[in-house]
Amino acid sequence: MKVLLLGNGIATRGCKRLLDKHLINNEILEIEDVKEYDYDLVVKSPGIPLDIEIFSNFKCEIISDIELGYRLVKPRIIAVTGSNGKTTVVSLLQHVLSKKYKTIACGNIGYSFCDALVDYPKYDYYILECSSYQLEAIKSFNPEIFILLNISLCHIDHHKSLNNYVNAKLKTVSILGRNCVFIYNDKIPYVKADNYDCKKISFSDLKTSSSVYRLKNRVYFRNELIYKIDSNRSKMSYKCENIMAVLSVLYALNELKLKKYIKEFKGVQFRLEKIDKEVYNDAKSTNCESTRVALTALNNVHLICGGYDRGIPIILDSLSISHVKHVYAYGETSKLIKDFFDEYDIPCNIFITLDEAFLSAVMNKKKRENLLYSPMFASLDQYSSYIERGMEFNELHNDYKRKL
Repeated sequence: MKVLLLGNGIATRGCKRLLDKHLINNEILEIEDVKEYDYDLVVKSPGIPLDIEIFSNFKCEIISDIELGYRLVKPRIIAVTGSNGKTTVVSLLQHVLSKKYKTIACGNIGYSFCDALVDYPKYDYYILECSSYQLEAIKSFNPEIFILLNISLCHIDHHKSLNNYVNAKLKTVSILGRNCVFIYNDKIPYVKADNYDCKKISFSDLKTSSSVYRLKNRVYFRNELIYKIDSNRSKMSYKCENIMAVLSVLYALNELKLKKYIKEFKGVQFRLEKIDKEVYNDAKSTNCESTRVALTALNNVHLICGGYDRGIPIILDSLSISHVKHVYAYGETSKLIKDFFDEYDIPCNIFITLDEAFLSAVMNKKKRENLLYSPMFASLDQYSSYIERGMEFNELHNDYKRKL
């Protein structure tokens, strides 16, 4: 067997380690370096779209890294996907389940699935963050539990249409076996639960007809009280939904007694992270929906945002917009941002870089007003990742504080 690993990112290098461990012949090539097409299998790097011309030259299957790992090892997987909240739910699940099981968080979270299979063989559960880029190229991927948190407009530059993006997110569900569990947010309009043969658990912050639902700060499973959420969190619906997704997993595993460890979880770095009084770093935000939920959680917001232009329009609801006092836009999307907020008569200044926007915002903000860095767009115009821009924001803030 001869396998081509196309692209040379973190996921691809993990695939090579796993293939080498299984003594399977393989090579890593970039697209421009491919000279022949006689392979038994191609594993594409997640960021490479399936519709590019080179794939028409292969006669073999084209799959993703998570499909490869599943085929070679068949581990027990709890897979998490969604437009927002994936990293938080994966991290929270790992925190809670590790109190009883050998678990590792991996996948799109930054530590590849195949690396985890090599480094931590025979673990009880691999808690896998899955992107739509990975899910679009699965064939038999069949996790024990599959969680769909939400779907909003993003990654259209890669998938070319919202329909393709939705299909990528839902592809796994049609493959799930009868004993697998599909956990999903009941407000997602694209999910037709009756079409799937697997076991199903729905959760909702709105519908009491869902399997798991919330009333104020109480969470119920089929009308039975199972959890009380801290009052400060109960005001943030997205955090409650993350908790309900985790509680659904614990119920599916018959491990609700582990729910007490949820309160210990400190959150994910750069996800609406409070770094100082009235200063929040939400650098992980790469789309409008994540910025919307951040805005909804705060009042009197001085918003710093901007980044890579994927050609996606800005969509924010009236409630989140009403929380914005002033906007400081930078990067490729700065004019797009200004045009949007001009429509609502919200002042918006344009800057080239984050440090310029930060300095203006921090000088303009008054006491009891919140400074929120929630970019709303991907980082790739000026940064290698959201982590890099999140760290820079913290450094800018720390430098400013030292000079006071």
